[in-house]
Amino acid sequence: MQREITRPCRIFEENGEVMNAGWARRPVFEYNSEASKTSGRHSERDCYFVNSDEVSLYLSVENLGSYFAVKIAVADLKRGGVICDTSIRRLSLIKTELPESDDKGELLYNDKRMQLQLTNTPQGRYLKCDFIDFAGIKNLYFNLFLKKLDGDSLNELAPFERNRKYFYYKRFMPKFTASGVIRVGGLEYNLNETNGRGYFDMTRFSKPRKHDYQRLSADCMLGGERFSLCLATRVGDNRYGNENCFFLGGKIHKLSQIKVNGSPGRLERPVYFKAGTSAVDITFKPFTVRGKAMTADMDKTTVVFGRLFGSINRVERKSPIVLDNAQAHLIFTEF
Repeated sequence: MQREITRPCRIFEENGEVMNAGWARRPVFEYNSEASKTSGRHSERDCYFVNSDEVSLYLSVENLGSYFAVKIAVADLKRGGVICDTSIRRLSLIKTELPESDDKGELLYNDKRMQLQLTNTPQGRYLKCDFIDFAGIKNLYFNLFLKKLDGDSLNELAPFERNRKYFYYKRFMPKFTASGVIRVGGLEYNLNETNGRGYFDMTRFSKPRKHDYQRLSADCMLGGERFSLCLATRVGDNRYGNENCFFLGGKIHKLSQIKVNGSPGRLERPVYFKAGTSAVDITFKPFTVRGKAMTADMDKTTVVFGRLFGSINRVERKSPIVLDNAQAHLIFTEF
């Protein structure tokens, strides 16, 4: 039974345990890393996905305790093809922390090849990057503004079964328009509030063991309304809530457990997602180039770009939500 949290609450009790497990449609969970009793074991990940009909940009900044990583992938959806790169900095005594506030905070990251600046404001997010010899062959530049829109978000909090001081805190916010420019080599992609969309996916966690994580996501327009999807594998104790949901017109609709059927290791083959008799019946088909799936491989993370087909049925709707050639992507990662 999924438990919706409707009032603000702290993530950690005085003893450091997670007690208010569940999900919320608003950011009600008050996160304070200093209140956790697993100090030194915290990990942080901020992931952005920006897309239009022509291009998709994946950006993930990750502080995983022993090292800090920046992962970037750019997929050309019209010509076909993906280019990606990763920058890793081993951490010693200095820890790079990601912003905890939606409305303020900044991340600056520099190395010999890249300058990255991420800035949070009450109006939205600024993403700016200058990456020399991206993937060893081209230069990458992007300067984007993600304008925040009204609407629901997914907020999930899960402890771990045997030790509730370990936690997994998730926020999925598919409520940004994207404007600006992306340049890769000689190609340039221009985005505006009409054709550009973006989501923000944040996780804060401290875990007793490693996980192989898979998430299917989509962010596109269906019949004049924005549709976003998040179907993910289990992390922690999900008896009170999970990540599975979709958004339509800014409203969140929770989903129960999803059955996934695919061909492990064969990324070019379709993957099937089903729930109930016909509540969810969708197929993810990867884009292929010369018989191989369009993928980006970046230090324990693989992003597969493709399309969705099928439908989602809801009791409160007169007709199903039909997903016909809807842009989507699969993310596989180990953390």
